[in-house]
Parts: sequence; C-alpha cells; structure tokens
Amino acid sequence: MALALLDKLIPQRNSPLMTTSNVDARRLNVKGLLIAVGLPVVLVGALVATLLGTGAFSRENQGEDASLWLWTTQVGEIARVNGLTAATDVRFELTDAAGNAVQIEQTDTHLLLREIVTGKVSAIDLSTLELTGSAETAPGEGVRIALSDKGAFIIDQTQGLVNQVHPSTLTAIGDPLQFPAGLTGGAFDSGGSLWIGVPREGTIVQIEPQDTGAQTLATEVVAEPRQQIALTVLGDGVAVLNSTAKKMTTIRSDGRRSVADIELAGPAETADTSPGTIASVTVTDPPSVVTVDDERSKSFTIGAGASNLLGASVEFHQRIYVPDGASGLVWVYDLDGNELDRIAIESGNGPIELYHTGDTLFANALNTNQALVVSSDGNARIAEKDRNDILGGDVPPEEDESGDDEGEDSGDGETAPQVGPPGTVSNLAGTVGDGLINLSWDAAPNNGSALTKYTVEGAGKSWEISPSQRVLEITDLDNGTPYTFTVTAHNAEGAGDTATSPSITPSAEVPDPVGAVTATANNDGTVTVAWDEADGQGNEVTGYQVEAIASGAQVVVGQSGTTSLTVPEGTLDYGQQYAFQVTTLAGAAASAPSELSNTVVPFNVPNAPGDLIANTASDEAGAIDVTWSQPSHNGSAIEKYIVRGGGQTVEATTTAARLTGFSNGQAVPISVTAVNAAGESAPAETTSDTMRAPSIQISSHTATADRIDLTLALDDGGGSAKCTLLSDGIVQETVDCPGVYAVTGLYASTAYSFQVRISNPAGEITSPAYAASTTRVAGKVYFGCDVNINNTYCDSVDGVSIYSSATQSGNSIATTNTGDSYKAFCWTTGDRTIPPRGTEGGVEVDYHPGKDASNKWIKIDRAANAYIPFIWMNIDGVGKNSTGDLPKC
Repeated sequence: MALALLDKLIPQRNSPLMTTSNVDARRLNVKGLLIAVGLPVVLVGALVATLLGTGAFSRENQGEDASLWLWTTQVGEIARVNGLTAATDVRFELTDAAGNAVQIEQTDTHLLLREIVTGKVSAIDLSTLELTGSAETAPGEGVRIALSDKGAFIIDQTQGLVNQVHPSTLTAIGDPLQFPAGLTGGAFDSGGSLWIGVPREGTIVQIEPQDTGAQTLATEVVAEPRQQIALTVLGDGVAVLNSTAKKMTTIRSDGRRSVADIELAGPAETADTSPGTIASVTVTDPPSVVTVDDERSKSFTIGAGASNLLGASVEFHQRIYVPDGASGLVWVYDLDGNELDRIAIESGNGPIELYHTGDTLFANALNTNQALVVSSDGNARIAEKDRNDILGGDVPPEEDESGDDEGEDSGDGETAPQVGPPGTVSNLAGTVGDGLINLSWDAAPNNGSALTKYTVEGAGKSWEISPSQRVLEITDLDNGTPYTFTVTAHNAEGAGDTATSPSITPSAEVPDPVGAVTATANNDGTVTVAWDEADGQGNEVTGYQVEAIASGAQVVVGQSGTTSLTVPEGTLDYGQQYAFQVTTLAGAAASAPSELSNTVVPFNVPNAPGDLIANTASDEAGAIDVTWSQPSHNGSAIEKYIVRGGGQTVEATTTAARLTGFSNGQAVPISVTAVNAAGESAPAETTSDTMRAPSIQISSHTATADRIDLTLALDDGGGSAKCTLLSDGIVQETVDCPGVYAVTGLYASTAYSFQVRISNPAGEITSPAYAASTTRVAGKVYFGCDVNINNTYCDSVDGVSIYSSATQSGNSIATTNTGDSYKAFCWTTGDRTIPPRGTEGGVEVDYHPGKDASNKWIKIDRAANAYIPFIWMNIDGVGKNSTGDLPKC
C-alpha cells in the first residue's frame, strides 16, 4: 500500500545541499546537483561504467581529497571535480540534458536520481555498477529524495508523506509517515537522522530510518503554526530560521536549545546543510548576512548588490562564504563581518551554489564550466569542468542563455517602482465551523519589497503568518458569537494598511465535507478540480471553497457554486506540484476540509525558444544552420522543436538543426517553436541567407627579394572557402583563404604572374592575372687583371668566365669584365672553394682586394642559366663578402 502512494510525490525546488527560504528567489535557482531530462530510468553503459565506477561524493566523506559531481546547465553535463587537486577527472554529457532538471543524491555506495519532469527515480549500486531499482513519482517540482549511509527517503512535501525506501530497490520500507500537507526541508545530519519542517504546525521533526520503517524520534516546536520556517542541518545540530517571527532556533546534538532574535530586513536564503556550527543567512535585499551561534546573533552588510542571484551562504572554518551570481564573485568575510576576499568565478549571469564534502568547500557556477575548490585555509582554485584531456572530454557546443525566465525581474533605477510598505490584502473572508473560523485572503501588493509576514488579530489573540500561508484556522471560539478579524501585510519597509473582515459567527450547524476530490491539469495552464456533491446535513449548500497546497504554502484559489472549479491560467506556478482540498459552504458555515486530492502539475505551452541564431551553413550550398536556447518548458517536458523556413520544415530534439534545399544566396525567414504536451509555443523568428558563389581579385602587393605578399579582395559567399595559388599558370598550394597571400621562396629581380582560384560548395572562380616582381638586387664584376695587374696569368685570360652551372668544369658560356653590372637572382654553392688571390713568380697577387675565398656562385641575368663565382662579384649596397637579401637558389 505504501508503494502505491509514490505516484503522488512532489518535487522539492531546493537542491540536495541548499535551500532557499524566499519563494520568489527560489524560482531563479537551478536546484543543486541537477542533471537534465533525457537521462533514462534504465541507466547503464558509459554512465555507470565510466562515471560511477571510481567512487562517489558523500557529504559524510571526511577525506580531504573528496570529489564532488558538479552540474553545468548550459551543456547538460556533469563533471567530477577532485577536492585535493581541483582538477576535473571525468566528464559526462547527458543526452538532451540542457534545461530540464534532475535531482541527484549520492553516498559512497549508492546513487539516487530523480528526473523532475517525468518524476522517475533511479537507483544505482556503486559497488556493482548496476541499476538496481526504479520508482515512479508524480512529475514536476515538489518531491525530494534524501540519501545517507543510514537510509533513503522519498519525501512528498505537498501530500505530507515521508516514505522510507530501500536505497537499492526503491521499494517501500514500512508505512509512510503522514504529516500535515506542505512540508519543507529534508536533509540528513551526520548521525543519519532525517530532518523535515512542518510549517502548518510550526514544528521540525527528526526521523530515523530503520529496518522495519521510519520512526519519528523527536518533534520540536520552533514556531507558531503557519509561519515560514527553513532548516539548516549543521555540523552539530540543526538551526531553524523563522523568518516570520525573525528568530533562529538552534538545537544541538546534545539537546541544548537556544533561541536568538535576528535582524532580517528582507528575503532570506539558507543552506540545507552547513559544515560548521554557526548558521548563516543571506539577506538578498538589502544585501547582508546574519550569523547565529546559539543565542548570539550578528548582522553585517556585504559588498554585493541586491539580486535574486545572491545565494545561500555558509560558514566554513570560521569564514562566511556568500555566492553572488550577478557579479561573478564569492564574497568571503570573517565572523565579525570584515571582508577577507573576493573570489572571482565566471557565472554566466546565473546562480552560484555552495556545496561541501569532507574538508572542502565547492562553489559551482551552474551556467558556466567553472567551479571553485576552497580548502580549509581559505585557498581557492578554479576548476574547469570542461577539461578536454580527460575521460568524456569531447566538449559540447556552448550555448548562450538569456537567463532563467522564472522569478521576478531585478529592474533598474529608471523603471523599478518606488519601494514602500505593502498594500492591503483583498478578499478577506471567513467560513465557520463548530467552534472555529477559517480565514482566507488574497495576497497584498508587496510594493517593491518582498512580503515577510501577515499579522492576524481577533478574538483576543494575534498570529504571525508566513506570506505563503494565506489560510488560518482559528479554533476554541464560541458558537453564536460574532467575531471580526484584521489582517496586515508586512515587508522590510514596514506594515501596510489593515484589512478588517466582516462579522463572522461560528456555528455547530455545518455541512459534511465533500468526497472524491480529483484534480486535472489541462493543457491551457488551467487546473480543474472536481468533487462529489456534499450533504448539507439540513443546511442549504451554497457553494464550495477550494484551497491549493504545495510545499510550504496553502492558499484559496476560488469558490464554486457547482461541483467543480477551474483554476485560471497563471494562478499556479507551472512545474510545481499541487494538491487540493475542498470545503463545503452553507452560507457562512463550512465543513471540515476534504481529503487531499491527487497531485497535479500545472502546465502550458513552452515559452518561445531564446537566443535564436540562423547562420549560413559553411560546408553545404543552399543550407542554413539554426541554433537556439531551450526555453522554459512551463511544467511539461519539451518533446521536440519545429524549425521552419522557406517552405522547409525540420523537427529536432536538440537545440540545433539544419535546413537544406534552398538556392544560392537566398534570404530565408526562419522560425523555431517548442512543443510539449500542451502544444506548440509562439515562434522565435529571424532571417538568414544561404551561401553565395565566391568572388576574388588580387588588389595590391608588397615585395622583398624572396617574397611577394598578395593582398586579396574576396567574398567567401558565406561558405567555407579554399584558395589555390597559380604562379605563372602553375597550380601551387590550396589553403584556407587568407586576407594576404604570402608567396615565398622566390628569386630576386624576377617578374611573376599570379592568379588565385577561390571555391566554396556554391561555386568556383579564378581571379585575373596579376603581375608582380620581387625586389631588384644588382651586382658588379671586379677582376684585378682588368685594373692594374699585368702578369703572365692576366695575359692568358680574357676577363672572368660565366658558366652554365656553379662549377668551372669546362662549361664557360661567356666572359665579363670589371664594371659590368647584372641583376642577381640568387646564390648557390659550387663544388669547391675558390680563392681570389694566387702566387706568380714567387710573388702573391691579390686579384680582388678585401674579398674572402668562397664556394658561392651568383646566378645572374646573362643567359637562361648563367653563374659567376661570388669572388668576382660585389652585391650592391652590402659588404664585399655579403650576399645581402639575395635568396639562396
């Protein structure tokens, strides 16, 4: 019987390690260690074998080098970061992962996963690397899984059910524990006890997993009923923030109990667990931190700006760490509020969340591939989650994301409304029962500052109520006696105007509650609640009142004169689980609330895809590549995308597609819609051109003795173009088209004719011929026999011989004399070193003063192949023994 209840469980919006006590801020967070939808219940192969086989993180692991799996939203990927080395050692991309969240809980021996959109829970035994169990829970946010070495739980916060399950098989162990609907929290302490909060009673409950089923160990009253409470499990004990009454209750493991008054000027965020003994609260607006150590509390302002991306802080080794996604920083303070450090991390304008394991603190930027690893001495190191040199290192394409579309806009100085005390509640009314009155009201306008509480007064009493609890049952009243009540909304700016109820008189003459309450989520964002007609017990039934219950919240959503009510679109949060209670009305008299309905998740068509980009396909003619970011699914998993353009239609399951079949250079309007169970979203639209045939010409050049740089004027047509050089009509190399084509290895003093052929998948063209020459290098002949030497050798020669190759082996083609000038093309080496001097008649004769013996030859423009020994030529503008810029042949 207990297992059958699992289909009603609700997902928790908080991460396994972090919780947010402010509802509006909570909507912005991608919760905890999240993995995206697309991960099947049957989890086998590479995920198990490569990711999980080398160990797992555990909050109870005290090893200094403990590793932690961290999630990257944009690419849909988990990466394991080593706490000792700050190095990522494994990455794994999950199919269709970006966007749709999955909660992960892990110890050294077990891994639990819950797909938020589908509600499927999977269990993996890390010692055998096998999928060992699965369970079905209701889809959507509101169910929480909890895991420790002592046991495992599936917590239905809306229905108020705490189910102990076997960590391997996920089968129920004993009967579920039943609590009033709308639970909060669900984290283990170091001793293996589970802690949950019951806001409708103002209590927290310590639960112990046992072989025969969970048992309640202790129940502690920490607040008045229906006040807003948030739990933080500390290294020693548990701390409970009552943001309605502005108190913090600390209960230590030895039973000591302390209550501290705290300064709480605005919305607050607290961590589910914190490694130290000091509880820390982040106030997001105005930005500040409150710390509590038993009865001692301290409040200090911080340097961050007000933002919904200012996350839950923790105390770690006598330092307070505050994650700030808006500025891409983790702020570090000492316990007196003195700033110690600002640790930069690329946040991608997304949330940064803190986790701890062993003696290491991790800060994870969910929207980017960066994380921080912080050691006990405060040393912080960047960990790149997308390392490529590790298992699973193929980097998926990065996508820009415009930001989460949930939550409230932060606004700016020009458009934000003036902040002030809240307005007055509306629709304040009451129904009566035997000695009781049920008050309900609609939310008061917050006037720019989040509501902190409602105060209710009447019948000689007063109550402080959480902003999310707009229903109050007042008992111990006298039947027949009229009562009036006042309700006042409060925020950080003060109290709003008071609303007064009409006179309400309790009566014992009440109708019966209705039976068989059912709820159906419709594909237009509405929810239909239906029930059986009630027996008025002699009273005329005048209608029915319907209340919606979610995690930590209970509100009246309407009244009906029939046996059904359709809750309008937008009244309830998409993706959040709700259950409903119906109260029978007989005039002012009302029945007891009905039994809870089934749990449903309101859903609607997705938002339009974001960040739509359509680009000319670079490798295919007539094709356009389209990418976009995943939009909010609005409560139902996105099944596919439809990409339309120019009469072409493509369906995609990822956030990229290609449209083909267009003509060259065609302008194509593109639209992309997202499809879920509710239907097709509004389109995101843009326009792109297909690839054109390329064009090219050589516009100018520069030259040296051995190089010509050709400046190209080209249009690649939007495609991936290649360029081929033709030199004097001969095809040279093919390369990616440059702006300047460097032609090297040329001869000096030489004219060339160039062309460049450009091609892409849409066509090919060759530029007109372009003439260009390398720099002219000149040289002059010097031979002493022509000048002032008269001896037998000089009488026997007629100038210097020119040869057809770089050798004096009888291949002389002409002679030349001192003063003759030639264009020099290049130099080469001959078969021997030639001296420019000799001995005649016992006398040494220098035929070229200052010239060194050399084996070099200069190629000159005397004939097609004409070479002269370098010892008989001087290159203009350089020393006698230098060839200057002349290239080697």
